[in-house]
Amino acid sequence: MIIKNCKRPLKIDMLEALMRRLPPGHAKHPAIIEDIKKIKAGYNGENRVFQSLKSLPEKEYLLFHDLRLIGSPFPFQMDILILTSSFLLILEVKNMAGEIFFDNAFNQLIRTNTDGKTEAFDDPILQVSRQRQHLLDWLKTKRTNNLPVETLVVSANSSTIIRAGNTDINRIVTRKDRILLKIEELKNKYNEAVLSTRAMKRLSNLLLDSHIPYIPKPLENYRIPITALQTGVFCDKCHAFSMERKSRKWICRTCLDISLDAHISALYDYLYLVKPTITNREFRNFLQLQSPSSAKKLLLSLKLNHSGHTRGRYYLLNSLIEGEVGFLRR
Repeated sequence: MIIKNCKRPLKIDMLEALMRRLPPGHAKHPAIIEDIKKIKAGYNGENRVFQSLKSLPEKEYLLFHDLRLIGSPFPFQMDILILTSSFLLILEVKNMAGEIFFDNAFNQLIRTNTDGKTEAFDDPILQVSRQRQHLLDWLKTKRTNNLPVETLVVSANSSTIIRAGNTDINRIVTRKDRILLKIEELKNKYNEAVLSTRAMKRLSNLLLDSHIPYIPKPLENYRIPITALQTGVFCDKCHAFSMERKSRKWICRTCLDISLDAHISALYDYLYLVKPTITNREFRNFLQLQSPSSAKKLLLSLKLNHSGHTRGRYYLLNSLIEGEVGFLRR
């Protein structure tokens, strides 16, 4: 059963908003483009693995994607967690093309891509081992310390060549196509239930309720001042910040395209890049809108939660993103 589904990372939307709002040719463009590429590749790999897990019996296996819990002293994140009545399984997913080499002498992963370029990465075996210890510590604080926790590193790319300095890694490293066989081996290893159906449901709810979404801060991460952002309303047709509000519509000065709700995209950009609240004045400044009354009507039409009165009123934008309550904690 899917408890926490596999969803496109919020960070992709944030970085795409940042790309859109930065002036053409900005110095940070190459780094942001590269980061978007890496995040998309990681998500695509996790999604492929997650889809293959859907064939597991629903009542016996509970699936969590991108679960982030508060550990000691820092939060820890797991790509995929599988809960059963007899064991927990953490999956660390890697989606790399070319050839990867697990260097156990220096605890690193070396990737040689298709054009011969070599890169070194943190050892995913060590990563998932640390996640296991964090999860065991977390379970102990919840008085559920009798449930075994296993780990696997999964290569999601079927064309990847896997090599290692130690042949024993095949116990913990596997290809996506063999993941179900590995899970069957664990099921045979742990053939006695530790949790009752009720206890399994209780732990599942506890894991989900304890999830703390990671909310990136793109401007801070890339050291970009807010003044570098382009303001205005974006035209999806000609890709310019050239929309004007006229007769209850947005009309592009450049291509004359018409939109009724182009302001919503601008609000998402503000939420992703600036902050989760906005006042009438901030709304007008960011969208280059002159009329306070028009701004108020547009904000009220979205039925956003708000606080304060008259000039002190501010609107809560986090409701634009269902389920991502993490914005409230920023």
